[in-house]
Amino acid sequence: MIVGGLAGMIWFWIPLSLLILAVSSIPSVIGTVFGGVVFVYAVRATDRVERVRSEAIFGFGIAVPYRKVTPYTGFQGWAHQLWLDVSSGRFWKVLGHSYLRMVFDIFAVGLAFALLAFALIGPAAAAAIHNSDAAAGLSFISPPLSWLLAVIALAAAGAILVFGPRVDAVIDRWLLPASPTAALQHEVSALHQARRGAVSSASTERHRIERDLHDSVQPRLVSLAMTIGLAQTKLDSDLPEARKLIAEAHDDAKAALLELRNVVRGIAPTILADRGLDAALSAVVQRTETAGVPVTLELQLPKRFSDEIESCAYFVVAESLTNIAKHARATHAVVSVRYHEPTDQLHISVFDDGIGGAQTTGDDTTGLRGLGERVRAARGTFAVSSPETGTTTVTAVLPCAL
Repeated sequence: MIVGGLAGMIWFWIPLSLLILAVSSIPSVIGTVFGGVVFVYAVRATDRVERVRSEAIFGFGIAVPYRKVTPYTGFQGWAHQLWLDVSSGRFWKVLGHSYLRMVFDIFAVGLAFALLAFALIGPAAAAAIHNSDAAAGLSFISPPLSWLLAVIALAAAGAILVFGPRVDAVIDRWLLPASPTAALQHEVSALHQARRGAVSSASTERHRIERDLHDSVQPRLVSLAMTIGLAQTKLDSDLPEARKLIAEAHDDAKAALLELRNVVRGIAPTILADRGLDAALSAVVQRTETAGVPVTLELQLPKRFSDEIESCAYFVVAESLTNIAKHARATHAVVSVRYHEPTDQLHISVFDDGIGGAQTTGDDTTGLRGLGERVRAARGTFAVSSPETGTTTVTAVLPCAL
């Protein structure tokens, strides 16, 4: 309560001054823009501080309300995100919460200190005035009454400082969480994104299989059929040549099987269902190391997860390591898959020290784009950090709760 009151006396004027600056500087435009931008960032900081303080003091663990994120990048994305924040109900609830708590804390702490000051000074002043000849003509409460009022004031000051935080807790529970309507909108939006991700992921995977079958497996099978046909014609007239063609057909058949395995790499392997995510990822890492890229695997998997979560995590790691082996020119990679029990989420990270520059948009980025769609279909979050200066980090967070 005391810290809140003292901080409120300082912070109370900062957002208010920024808002007044923005409004009063409308003719100059520049002042309005500067004041408005700083005001938005100040409210954002207030939101984070108030949530941390509420968690530290009351241990509420209030969920952060949904925040709309701009789909744009660069300056346009920055400006659009500012507009999304200012136009959201969450933004103004945060501002209202901070000011309501500041006003209450300032008033409560000020009243408590005033009562405490009276409790300490009142009886002494009453006794001094009552016993002083120089104070003749001054009127004040009698010493016995001053002592009674001092005890009441002291008790009241203590009660304010003890029970005042309960009011703070009520304010936090009232204004920090998302409103029922906003929570429902967030849930609907998440379900819509998951459905769109599932549809897009399935479509991308179907097109990949169709393309790979047409470009690799089908020509190989056609060649195999022609070789077997030629061998049949040579069986009676030229047996050594027929044997040579049959051997060639055998090699083509093995090559077709290998290409078919590559085509169906988008289907979960048997080892994942039989032995779990740990064994499946170890197998993927071993294949990548065979391709010439050393991999450090860090796993913290205390239990088995649903088939959807394990499959999604497997493909995030497998596709990322495939990209590293093919394109990154990396000398080392690090795969981290950890279960975070407090949030019931699976955190996946794949890092490499390669050339960077990986993108999730464009015609030649179907792999990463497909991963993002697959993760969103599982109602998770997906991000790629790959600056042109080098290194790439692919991260995914998957909710494990049904």
